[in-house]
Amino acid sequence: MQSYGIHWFRRDLRVQGNPALTANLEKNDGRVVGIFVFDKVFLARPDFSVNRFQFFLKTLEALRNDLRARGSDLLVLDVGPEAAYPALFKRLGKQAGLPSLVTWNRDYEPFARQRDTAMEKWFDAQGVATHTERDHLTIEPHEIYKGDDPAKPDSTYQVFTPFSRRWLEVFATGGVQERVEFQKKGFKAKYDFSLTWKALDEDDGDLLGNYVAQNGKRATVPIPEAGTAAAFARMKKFAAVIDNYGEGRDIPAIDGTSQFSIYFKNGSLSVAQVIAGLGLTAYSKVDKSGRAKFFSELIWREFYYHVLFHHPRVEKHAFLEKYENLKWKNREDWFQAWKDGLTGFPIVDAGMRQLKQTGWMHNRVRMIVASFLTKDLLIDWRWGERYFMEQLLDGDLAPNNGGWQWAASTGCDPQPYFRVFNPWLQGQKFDPDGTYVKKYVAELQNYRGKDVHQPEDGYRGKYPAPIVEHAEQRDQAIALYKVDV
Repeated sequence: MQSYGIHWFRRDLRVQGNPALTANLEKNDGRVVGIFVFDKVFLARPDFSVNRFQFFLKTLEALRNDLRARGSDLLVLDVGPEAAYPALFKRLGKQAGLPSLVTWNRDYEPFARQRDTAMEKWFDAQGVATHTERDHLTIEPHEIYKGDDPAKPDSTYQVFTPFSRRWLEVFATGGVQERVEFQKKGFKAKYDFSLTWKALDEDDGDLLGNYVAQNGKRATVPIPEAGTAAAFARMKKFAAVIDNYGEGRDIPAIDGTSQFSIYFKNGSLSVAQVIAGLGLTAYSKVDKSGRAKFFSELIWREFYYHVLFHHPRVEKHAFLEKYENLKWKNREDWFQAWKDGLTGFPIVDAGMRQLKQTGWMHNRVRMIVASFLTKDLLIDWRWGERYFMEQLLDGDLAPNNGGWQWAASTGCDPQPYFRVFNPWLQGQKFDPDGTYVKKYVAELQNYRGKDVHQPEDGYRGKYPAPIVEHAEQRDQAIALYKVDV
């Protein structure tokens, strides 16, 4: 049989602009099939989300449909790679022969890195070549460092501004620009395949379809359209408002943010594709345009992966070790009120109800509710981080962890501990007419304008009174951090 390749899909669930898949296609003249394996380690995580898993499954389904339409296919196996590949290779060795090449795009989370190292050694032992590419990040962690020696202990960046300056310098180099050009070409490439799993192995009995049906019964929020076509449609829509991003991104009542994170998470869309598709270019410090601000936010995402890669302990611990053992109050009743959107602080409650109802929350409101949990309720940021991962359709370890540690003042380049968001003023400033609050907090429908954010004492009707006094809690929060400074 002619040589063929297998592409191992993980966080790159798309055909267009997929670097490792493209390399495999070129090497094997289109004779490439895809595989996805369900790793039980990830499915057993304590912050597992049924809703996010359903969106992931729908994304896999869209990928399989795309591959089939192009002349290939996706095999889905219900076991981790350590068991899946030996069993598969045993069957292939008796029938079609082993693949000449297995490709995948690299991952940067601690567990994934260990898994990939082990699998690379296993493939090598089988005499099967492997090839990996960058995809999830535009510039990988090892490519960004201070000074001239990446091996030095102080070579990694811990503050965003100098990191972003260095990131843009590397971005301007020929090698990285080639990555952007590759994505530009990918929008029009045909990606012709000429091999299906039927020619190689038994089918999976529509394991994916069964997963979609079974898990769909457990989902508690509407699942958005998934896959590359949906991601590209979102990119086209955002292109029309990106110039107003600087102002619009802070107003939760309008559709002023990209909402790309849900597609970045599964790789239906990559940062490099967005840069290419929106025509983003390096910006200067004085550039205050919406495009520059949005580009900066993309770099923030890469910054948090940089931190996680070089400091994997942040997955469970405070980056700033002096804040590892803060004496949080951790009141269960307050935490439950926060989760249910019943704190008596309208902008906070609107955000938490949006999260529960839709599986998503506006980014400005994410900062507000995170600050409120840690600085007003004095609850450990890890409680909030885990709850977000349980609820968010775009829950992603590095940016979620980075955002929570920023709000809690425990992470890299954090919000200073003495700067505490005032939830009353945040609501008045970013939702002045109460449009966002009234969309999710029905009890306040009859209030107007700023009255929505601070209705009279007693909170007529069913809406609760504030569970804490902000000014008092602010003082307690500052005192809490001062103990360990």
